[in-house]
Amino acid sequence: MVYNMHERFIDAEPEQVWELLATIGGDQDRLWPEGTGPFRLPEGLVPGAPVEHSELRYRVGAVEPGRRLWFDTGKQLSGGHGFTLHPQRGGTLVRHELKGRTGGMFRLMWPLVIRRQHDIVIERLLDNLEREAAQEPR
Repeated sequence: MVYNMHERFIDAEPEQVWELLATIGGDQDRLWPEGTGPFRLPEGLVPGAPVEHSELRYRVGAVEPGRRLWFDTGKQLSGGHGFTLHPQRGGTLVRHELKGRTGGMFRLMWPLVIRRQHDIVIERLLDNLEREAAQEPR
C-alpha cells in the first residue's frame, strides 16, 4: 500500500483555486511545472476522459467543482491520486493525495524513482498554484 500526501494553504477562496486547478492538462494550464514531462487531458476535465501523464495512461475519475479532482490510475495504482479543496479562514487548504496498491513495474519503481519525482512535481505545482492565486484579483 502506498500513501503520499502534500498540503498547501492558498490565500484564495476555493472557487478561485478551482478555476486555476481546472486548467491542469489543458491549453491554458498555468500550474503544471515545466520540464517535468507532459500532463495532458486531450478531452478536457470530465469524468472518464483520458489522461496522458508522461508514458502513463489513465482516466479522470471525479470532478467536483470547488471541492475535488480525482484521477483513476488503474492497474499501476489501485486507488488513484488527486486534489481536495478545504475552505479555511482566509483561504483554502489544498491537499494532494496518492493512495492505493501498486502493481507491475510501478511497485518496484515507486520507492526507487517515482516517489521522489512525484514529490518534486507536486511541490512545484503547489508553488505555481500559490503564485497564480496571488496574482488573481479576489
